Amino acid sequence: MDHIAKNKLDLSRLRARLGEKPRTKAGQIRQAWPDIRALFEAGHSLRDIWTWLNEIGIDIGYARLSDYISQMRRRDQAAALAEPSPAISDSRRASDPAAPVSPNSALAPAPNDPLSNIRERQNRSSGFQYNSEPDVTKLI
Repeated sequence: MDHIAKNKLDLSRLRARLGEKPRTKAGQIRQAWPDIRALFEAGHSLRDIWTWLNEIGIDIGYARLSDYISQMRRRDQAAALAEPSPAISDSRRASDPAAPVSPNSALAPAPNDPLSNIRERQNRSSGFQYNSEPDVTKLI
């Protein structure tokens, strides 16, 4: 019986720390992020949210908070893009259920794809294309 007790983890001590204030500013913002996001969705400004955070004990500069908010939004966007869309998955499965789905077979580029302009340029033909065997009728 004592052997069974040694193999179990007592996670209650970790769970008790969930409400504690994280040591780092980034950790404090991550902990408050669901509430901060809700405030943005309700129409509050970053300036007001910054004031309120400082009032509750998260002493952070405005520029640093702005940076952390940008990081959190990018993380949320990346997580949203990583989740497969049910409509796309169902349409691929309906056409050929055994076909592998590659990450390069997206129907449309991601809206915030930093390499989309390079991909477009590679797909376009350049203005001049050399022809080693020109059409004699088209020569001057």
